Amino acid sequence: MDDSRLGFLPFRTWGWKCRLCGFGRHHRVAVPRSNGSRYETSFFACSGCSVMFLNDATFNAWHAITAEAEPAVIVTPVRRRQ
Repeated sequence: MDDSRLGFLPFRTWGWKCRLCGFGRHHRVAVPRSNGSRYETSFFACSGCSVMFLNDATFNAWHAITAEAEPAVIVTPVRRRQ
């Protein structure tokens, strides 16, 4: 896939791997403003699964601490039908 069509430039880092999907590239998240300009946020996103994170060093699957860490348990309330 041609990266120029994506609207962002992914970081091609050899030492980075997504903790969720295992993809090897990530990019800085940019959002469009109402005037048409782009605002670059402090977030990164995996170019494979689109998960967003703040620190690309600690979200790395190769990172010594995160390699041993358990995935976070996400609990959402059950919505009851009325």
